Amino acid sequence: MEVKLLTATPDFLKVIWVAARTCKSHKTPYELWQEEPLEADMLRLARNIINSGHLSILEHCTMTFAVSGVSRALLAQYTRHRIGVSISVQSQRAVSESSQKNKGIFEYIMPDSIKDNEDAKQVFENEIKRIQECYDALKAMGIKNEDARFILPNAASTNFVTTLNLRSLMDVYQKRVVVPGAQWEIKQMLKRMAELVVQREPWLSEFFKDEG
Repeated sequence: MEVKLLTATPDFLKVIWVAARTCKSHKTPYELWQEEPLEADMLRLARNIINSGHLSILEHCTMTFAVSGVSRALLAQYTRHRIGVSISVQSQRAVSESSQKNKGIFEYIMPDSIKDNEDAKQVFENEIKRIQECYDALKAMGIKNEDARFILPNAASTNFVTTLNLRSLMDVYQKRVVVPGAQWEIKQMLKRMAELVVQREPWLSEFFKDEG
């Protein structure tokens, strides 16, 4: 799995400060933007907003990630989060999984629980090879990608670009990392997203706690 932060709102604290102050100020948003508030004051306001649950202000801060080498199982889980989350996914219609295109076999994700069990690993790999053979056979019969892909498993690897606002990232993180029971792969992805955002905005570290 690879998660990269492509771009983000340049100054989360300042944007949050301006948006929040606009709600209760006679000044225009741009006039507020031109001010130079102390970082401590902006941080205090941001914490109050988050702790009091007025999270719509956070929607003005956005970030875009490039995610690669994750399973279609993860994709199915992640796309259940639709509010404030945009996603563009590598298409199995446009991108062939033919063995000729993929150095013999399509890319796939194997869980550690299977990888660490030699018997289970052998069963898994044998089935992946069989699926590849079936996919190639269907393609040789003239079946289009859009129909041949029906045989591909949840393990098939995919790539996507996703954009979230800060409120939505906090929400997905809460449900997929903090709350017990989320699957390891999506938890790993959300942790990495949070790490990358915190690197840019260190003050957010207190709001991205580990799992419970």
